[in-house]
Amino acid sequence: MPVPAIAIHGSRQGSKIARAVDGNFKDFAPYDRVVTLAFDWDAVVPESSRKGVRNLYGFLKRNAATIGAASSVGLDFGPHRLDRSVGALQVKVHWLLQVVMSALVAMLFATLVAKPALLAPAAWLGLPTVMFSPMRWVATALSWSQLALAAGITLLIALAGLRLLLTMSVRPVVVTLRSIVLLLLQPVLVIILGAFAAEWWLLLAVFALPLLSAYVAGGVAAALLWAGVLVAVIALRLRWARRSLGGPLKVALDAFRYLGEPQYRRRIQQALDKAIEKARARVGNEQDFVLVAQGIGTVMALDSLMHSRVWRETDRVLLVTMGSPLRRWFLTFYPGTLFPERMKSVVEVVVRRLRELRWVNIYRPWDYLGADLGLKPFNGRDISTGMRVRRVVGHADYWRDAEARVTFQHGLLRLEAVQPRPVEKEESVHELPSPRSAARFRIPPRAHTLLRAGFVLVTVGWMLLWVATGSGVLVSGVEAPSELLERRGVAVEAAVSHRRETVENDNGVTYVDHWVFAFADSSGVARRVNVERNVSDAYFGIASHGFDARTLTRRIRAACSDTRPTNWLPMGNMQASCTLEGVRLRYYSGDMRVLDLPDFQQRRFGGDPVRGWTEAGVVAAMLSVLVLIPLVLGVRVFGMLLG
Repeated sequence: MPVPAIAIHGSRQGSKIARAVDGNFKDFAPYDRVVTLAFDWDAVVPESSRKGVRNLYGFLKRNAATIGAASSVGLDFGPHRLDRSVGALQVKVHWLLQVVMSALVAMLFATLVAKPALLAPAAWLGLPTVMFSPMRWVATALSWSQLALAAGITLLIALAGLRLLLTMSVRPVVVTLRSIVLLLLQPVLVIILGAFAAEWWLLLAVFALPLLSAYVAGGVAAALLWAGVLVAVIALRLRWARRSLGGPLKVALDAFRYLGEPQYRRRIQQALDKAIEKARARVGNEQDFVLVAQGIGTVMALDSLMHSRVWRETDRVLLVTMGSPLRRWFLTFYPGTLFPERMKSVVEVVVRRLRELRWVNIYRPWDYLGADLGLKPFNGRDISTGMRVRRVVGHADYWRDAEARVTFQHGLLRLEAVQPRPVEKEESVHELPSPRSAARFRIPPRAHTLLRAGFVLVTVGWMLLWVATGSGVLVSGVEAPSELLERRGVAVEAAVSHRRETVENDNGVTYVDHWVFAFADSSGVARRVNVERNVSDAYFGIASHGFDARTLTRRIRAACSDTRPTNWLPMGNMQASCTLEGVRLRYYSGDMRVLDLPDFQQRRFGGDPVRGWTEAGVVAAMLSVLVLIPLVLGVRVFGMLLG
């Protein structure tokens, strides 16, 4: 009687795979008349289209959510109540770290875009520092986010150590380290996936803004750097895009989706149950059955054998797994989730549900996921193809590989039924719970209210302190320079000299102003104070002076008969020194560098009207286009990476 078979794959080549499986069983009784039906899980739950910006954004966001969910799976599982409570706390900490990580990447993205589009043009144009104070807040937020990320990872590791002491098992430590690694790799995987999946015009548009800005601000050298990055991405796409999306990246995404989306797993298992019933009805054999699977399909097959109700106690099943990630990935890094922690428990559960199980596992030496499953003690067979040629694509296409076919047929010779060794207790897990719904960590209501109120108060206070410090309203307990000058300052008249030079550096061309203040102090001693201002440093607020540098420069240059007054836009070198006499100056005797010019008070944003509609238009355009765009894109990246 013909034997029904199911070939579980995700390659969209069902008919070719079915014929290959039928050919592998010829002349091997009692499977010499195998009738194979192909089961393509990609056809059951197809992935969304990546055409267009909206679809690509949804595709990347869904994959980010899947990777994030898969990274926290297994943290809250434990053998007893206290261990589960600590694991539930780990789930909450992990979720907070996902938010911090997404915010960190979004701010890094905004900073990366703002650097060529805002920093260099601002330095070149010499715009007021106060205009860009929000960027200093972003830099502060980046520092705090990195600190929070490091503290959260440390807390996760500490909780894993506590669970190690509670359970006397290394499993919580392994699961915690796996979750941390995936947490850090999640943005990288999403960015790589976006680079391979994005359309050509979108990829060029993403690189157009920084490339153009780099050229305007830094010249050809800066533009060539971005052009080199673009060429490298294009070369990788030409060489690896299709193979990667259909190879290692697809394998990883399928595994993450099967673990992180319970609905995805449920739909596949329901469709597989229908395919098994259809195969039985088509062939009419009620006892014998064959399951052949590769990669993540082997996990689906074993998941069905362990948990599906479609199998009967009278069934005799031959299971053929090729390149199975069961032991290397699922049992090692996800113990106790879909499957028990040990292989002997897996075998015990499957054998107890069937009349007979025969198991052949085939793998390549260079397969990055498939490996020996340890079936020898149970009369199963782990057979290596011995082929060491495939290194990069060692996990691909076992179905039609000649070496895999010979190994497959060799494994069928005198194959015995699996005989499991006795186990102490059943460790089967029938359903993969959602980590958030399974969290059982509880805080008493009164303590919860106090913690929430304290968190809100601390957050609001920190934000007020941050904003006040960033806006210059609040200073440290030490007397500020303005306070020192107000209380202890000495007023004199000075001669102020100025010159300007052009400086070339790695970021392009910038300007450096040099002032020399010459005056006699209260004791009659001649003093000279040199002050420099780099307009690039002025962007970050590093070169902060107690005077309006641009107004002072205009007045000094206007006093020279051989030079023209400068406007607000720097225009070339001013190497010839020019001096303005009789400038009122106030200094602090304890530190001559602390000084101000009462006639040239530093302007504050909003305190003094911006002079001239040209300057106002340039400032408004740069703030709206070059600041809002990175912030909006940063929020989008935040949502995409958080999923």
